[in-house]
Amino acid sequence: MEFFMLKLRSARELVRMAAVLMVLFAGVDPLIQVGFAQTQNNRRRVYTNDDIPSRGEAKPAPTNAKPNELEPEQTREAEAKRIAPFVTTPMVVVEKMLEIAQVTTSDVVFDLGSGDGRIVIAAAQKHGARGVGVELDHRLVVESTEKVKELKLEDLVTIREEDLLKTDLSTATVVTVYLLLEANSELRPVLEKQLRPGTRVVAHDIRIPGWESSQQAEVKADGNTHFVYLYKVPDAFRK
Repeated sequence: MEFFMLKLRSARELVRMAAVLMVLFAGVDPLIQVGFAQTQNNRRRVYTNDDIPSRGEAKPAPTNAKPNELEPEQTREAEAKRIAPFVTTPMVVVEKMLEIAQVTTSDVVFDLGSGDGRIVIAAAQKHGARGVGVELDHRLVVESTEKVKELKLEDLVTIREEDLLKTDLSTATVVTVYLLLEANSELRPVLEKQLRPGTRVVAHDIRIPGWESSQQAEVKADGNTHFVYLYKVPDAFRK
C-alpha cells in the first residue's frame, strides 16, 4: 500500500510539472515558440553532404490557405511539397541510379524535383554528362545553382525553376525521379508523350504505376534498404 501511494505521488508530481511547463511555455514570446516549432520541423530535412549550403529562412505557407491567398513563392513551394517533398537521396543511391542507367558523356540527365542538385552534379562530375535539374522550390534552386557555380560546372549543369509536369523533356536521354506515387502517376503521360525511344527513366523507391521495369536494384544506406527501378522507353509502357 505504501509503495502504491509513493507511485501515485510521483505521478501527481509529473502532472504538476507538465502543467507548470505548459504555463511557462505559454508565456514565452510567440516568436520564440515559432522558432522552436520550426527547429523541430527542420530536423526532418538533413543534408548528408557537408558541402551543401544551409537552407535560408522563409515564411512558411499557411496550411489552410487557398492557392490564390498565397504569395507566388509560397504557392510554388506548396506545389513543390505536394509533388515532391524535399528528401535527399543518399549518395550511394545516386551512384547506383546513374550506374544502372549507364550514364556516359553523351547523355543529358534530367532530374525532376532536383532538390539540392546532387544527382545532376554527380552525373557531370563522375560521368561527364550534361545535367538539367528541374525544381519548383525557389530556395533549393538558388542553393543548387550556387553549388554548381562553386564547382565550376556551369558548362555542364543547368538548374531550371519550373514545374516538372510542364518542363520540356525533348532533349533528355536519362530521367531520374524520386517522387510520391501520385506525382509519378501524373508524370507518366508526360513522359510517354515527350521522351524519345531509347530514353532511360530511373525511379528511386517509388515505381511508376503501369510501367514495367527492365532492371531493379537494392541499395543499403543509412540503415535502410532503397530500391532503384530502371525503365526503358517505350518498352516500359508498350503492351
